[in-house]
Amino acid sequence: MKRDVSTSTIGRDEARRPLMEAYMFQRRVLLGCSLLMVISLVVWILAISTDHWIIISGGTGIFIPESRRFFMSSHSGLWRHCRNTIVPNALSNAQVVRNFSSMSYTSQSLINDAKRNLSHMDFIKDFAEEKLDGSDTFSENARRRMFAHWARGEDEDFQTFRNAFHKLVMSTELSQREFNATATKPIPIDPLDVKGIIARNTFGSALQRVKYNNTWSYYVIPEVAQQSIFTNWTNYPLVVRLLGTYIRDIGIPAFVLNEDRVIMILVPPLPPKKGGQTANYSYIPYPRCKYIDMFLNPQTLRNEPGFDEELMDYIRTQASFACITLFVMSLGAVFSFYTFMNPRYMFKRLAGGIHLVAASTALVVLQVLFSSIDYTKENLFYAYPDGAELTYGYGVYLAWFTFVVNIVCGLMFLWYSGKKKGAKAPNDEVAMADEPTIMGR
Repeated sequence: MKRDVSTSTIGRDEARRPLMEAYMFQRRVLLGCSLLMVISLVVWILAISTDHWIIISGGTGIFIPESRRFFMSSHSGLWRHCRNTIVPNALSNAQVVRNFSSMSYTSQSLINDAKRNLSHMDFIKDFAEEKLDGSDTFSENARRRMFAHWARGEDEDFQTFRNAFHKLVMSTELSQREFNATATKPIPIDPLDVKGIIARNTFGSALQRVKYNNTWSYYVIPEVAQQSIFTNWTNYPLVVRLLGTYIRDIGIPAFVLNEDRVIMILVPPLPPKKGGQTANYSYIPYPRCKYIDMFLNPQTLRNEPGFDEELMDYIRTQASFACITLFVMSLGAVFSFYTFMNPRYMFKRLAGGIHLVAASTALVVLQVLFSSIDYTKENLFYAYPDGAELTYGYGVYLAWFTFVVNIVCGLMFLWYSGKKKGAKAPNDEVAMADEPTIMGR
């Protein structure tokens, strides 16, 4: 009598040997994918930990007017940003034309300390109590009051005077002509050509001879900025050090326009290759690295010329999806190894699906990164100066490696996730695992 073969069993060993060989090959492939996923997880952790995703090089140096420094290079990742600059400082006895902001602090900690010390000085207290004359012009008393409120951190009073200054001074037709610059590329001016600048009247009344540190020098101070500060301000060293920050907080542009409304910029000579100093300038390297604050308040964000709200949205998106990718990849690695404990087909499909989701989120991180670079290049000159060269660091290549591994492993798990029931199964255990499960009460 011929025996029927059940759908959940197979024949003798010789009959199922090819199925067993194919099944063992499949397990070796999936084991390799599982181990590769663990490696990929470690690689992803390394990738998101490094600050070498975006590398921008300034070559021999690109002068940045906002910071009065030469941009040399920068590199950044998802959490940390590093910037290498060189600060050109005119020597005290050098015959050069200086920008007014060269007298001012640029470090936010020094600015905060100086304002704190200034707020306790007697002349600031006297300025804050001066009576206004009630005229329709922004008088000397008003300038003193506005500065005193700013130095003491009395923001509401400062904003009142600031709004009055904007209305009475900055809103005039004459002042507006000084602000409305054309889109033409700024004109570099050689600060060493002092006689030529004076003879050509390049900066007009913005060029002022100021005594600072017992030395008379020529400084370029925008005319509207001159109307915002009280007389004899050079007699107070801390006021001099805070002038650049004060002018910025009022909202006065720090540039001067020519007759064609093109911005003019004082550009010192390029730093020497070996560093050090020249006859007129000393060049001081200034490397700086810091972790990116994901939730900057508006005041702090205004003090960061390399960032704005839209770029911060890009950065937060990158960081969020980087963490999501890490979580999904960890989950995928666990399910990959679980498929060896339970050979049921649905767990292979689940693992494969998770790997593809991880690949998708990793791709989102890369695409947002590339979009943020395009936005920075178009809108943030400070972070991506004209003439700078972009290269991608090893963090980007590690991220691409992670993406490819997740795609390949996801497809492999899906490819080998077919049901193996009855005569298609290499043994009874696999056959039983792939049988339908009836859920009863």
